[in-house]
Amino acid sequence: MSTDKPEATVQPPLNERELRLDKLAIRHHEPPEPEPIAATFDLATDSGAKPDVSVEQGEDGRWRINVTIDRARSAVIDHAAPELVQVPRRTLRTGLSRMSPDELAPSIPADMDDLAITPELPQGMASLRGLRDDRDVRPTTVFNPDGRWVYYDRNYPWRCLVRMTRPSGWSGSGVLIGPRHVLTASHCVDWTPGWLRVDVLYTNGSSLATAWGTHAYYTQKVTAANYNSKNMDDDYSVIVLNQRLGDRFGWLGARTYSDSWDDDVLPWRNIGYPQDFSWTGELATYQRDFALDQTDYDSDAGKVLLSDTFDNWPGQSGSPVFGFWSDGPYVVGVTSGESSSNNFVAAGSSLTGLVRRARNDHP
Repeated sequence: MSTDKPEATVQPPLNERELRLDKLAIRHHEPPEPEPIAATFDLATDSGAKPDVSVEQGEDGRWRINVTIDRARSAVIDHAAPELVQVPRRTLRTGLSRMSPDELAPSIPADMDDLAITPELPQGMASLRGLRDDRDVRPTTVFNPDGRWVYYDRNYPWRCLVRMTRPSGWSGSGVLIGPRHVLTASHCVDWTPGWLRVDVLYTNGSSLATAWGTHAYYTQKVTAANYNSKNMDDDYSVIVLNQRLGDRFGWLGARTYSDSWDDDVLPWRNIGYPQDFSWTGELATYQRDFALDQTDYDSDAGKVLLSDTFDNWPGQSGSPVFGFWSDGPYVVGVTSGESSSNNFVAAGSSLTGLVRRARNDHP
């Protein structure tokens, strides 16, 4: 979907009637030839000796990596942290108006033609709804009636939801946005830095696949401690993975939000892992049909979308806000934060440009 049209002519996402009548023409990709997978770890030790590494295969077929260090009293082995890549805003807008229409388009594996417009709600959902309605609702983040529902659906695009985990624990939500790319909130990344793990459609302790971040693209290092009106419009990051999970499961497209869509309740969707459904992020939720309103907290390419009809709770940070167009689902922003009267979604051409940059650097 091209981003160079005047905002007044940009069409909103398809409504329910249009989705029922029109067959979406989503691009399909053939899985490429398998490529090497790098499992990279960091080793910290009190010995200056070079580690000796050996490899052996067990009876179960797994490979065991043995690391031996001479004269060491202690050692810690951990997954390597992603390389941090800061991209200034001004460079992200370059070339956006000249993008080909399908450069950031959604795509689905050729052997998995399983598009579903609405996700499947699991059995027992009614009882979960009752428990949810009994809890204390915070009016700053959940606006009665709560529009979220638990879902579990392996169909596209619902399986493209991911749960983010860092050394301190579960940090939020994200979505597959390219062949090896995940879009999430900047404040979901450990800027210490530490490792970053991605689980596809994580539910009740298991997931469809797991990968680790090798690069983290960002414009600002946003954290829960420094989150404010000066950086909330840059609260997004694109994570490059050590595995091509998008090739296996498909990915959503990315496009720039248009202010011509402001204030109307449109068929927006959101999927994520809010803490009020599970303190440990075990359950994915789905909501639809809410209004967004673009505002300029900063007069640059980053934007903040406000909503008092979109429900948000900690854990949903980084979750995608998206709609369906004729060629599939496109993300226009990621869940960011809250105030006393609105929830915030980080968006704008900087988000689109950051996705484009990460995908160009790491196809």
